[in-house]
Formats: sequence, C-alpha cells, structure tokens
Amino acid sequence: MPAPRPYHHGNLRRAVLDQAGSVVRDKGAAELSLREVAAAVGVTHAAPRRYFAGRQDLLDALAVEGFVRLGARLREAVEVSPDYDDQIRAVARAYLAFTTSEANLVEVMFAHKHGADGHAVAEGATTAFSPMLQVFRHGQAQGVLPEHDPERVGLAFLATLQGLASLVNCGVVPTGDLDDLVGVAVAAAHGAAVRPGVTG
Repeated sequence: MPAPRPYHHGNLRRAVLDQAGSVVRDKGAAELSLREVAAAVGVTHAAPRRYFAGRQDLLDALAVEGFVRLGARLREAVEVSPDYDDQIRAVARAYLAFTTSEANLVEVMFAHKHGADGHAVAEGATTAFSPMLQVFRHGQAQGVLPEHDPERVGLAFLATLQGLASLVNCGVVPTGDLDDLVGVAVAAAHGAAVRPGVTG
C-alpha cells in the first residue's frame, strides 16, 4: 500500500474537521482517531498536528463549530416573530431538532474534558445561547414574564430542553413526541420565571 501523499493544496484544517465531523456523527467521539482521520484525508499522520496538537484539540474544534451552528439555529428561531410566545416555542423546536439530529456532536459540545482551547469552547457556548437569553429578556420587556433574572430562567429552560433531548436520543421518548414536548418545555420555563426561588 503506498504511503499517504502530503496534502499540497486546499485547506487541510477544513478537510480534517470535515472528516472528523463525519466520524463523530456516524460512530461517536470514542471512535475518533487523529491518525485515521489523516489517512482518510490523504495526508501523513503528522500533518494534522500543524493545526491540532492532539485528539482533544480536534474534539474542541468540533465543539466550537457545533456551538456556532447551534447559535445560528437559535438566532434564526428568534427572528421568526417579534412575539415572545412565538419566539420561545421556535427556540425550543430549534434546540430539540439540533440536539436530536446531532446527538454525537452535542455530546462532544457538552463534554467536561477540554484541551488548550477549552476557553474557546466556553466562549462558543455563551455566544450560542445568547439568543435564548434574548428571548427571556424580551418576554420581560413585553410584560409576559415577571422581572426575574433571565439567566436563571434561561438555565432552567436549557436544562429542560437538554433533558428532553437526552430522553429522545436514548430511545426513551419517541422522536414523534417532540412537538408535544415543546409545550412541556415552554410551561417549565414559565414556571421557573414565576417561582425562581423554589428549589424543591
């Protein structure tokens, strides 16, 4: 078998990310190997290290891109209507659609282990969820929600959505129930806004 040819043209970083993304999407992060990604791209095993010092750095880069994509979906959802109720339902649908269709990528995005670029992952997450926070601030401005900390309400809303997505991804809840679950998530968000001090 001939040795892989050096990558002389194109964007190697992009090619490596695309190949790694395919592996994660189809097989999960546990199956990701920097050496195998390099072979699939057609470069030496050392070539990707110009951009990714190790496997974790590659996973971090995938996580950052995942948050960029999620943020774009949430921004589009917020822009569907100026009405708070329409916005929060659209955001819930967008989040659940993304997290159930990209389950393996989402697992990488929310992983606790990060490499040197861990700060970039954290910043990406903050930026991605800013449209969700915007919705709750908008709800307060419209007088739909009480004047409580929108970050606290947004966190409870996110936790509800993530929990529902996890149940779908592990097969406990059928995908066809997602539309009904949006109403559950919205009701939970309203409950968190009305009773922010309740802990149990």
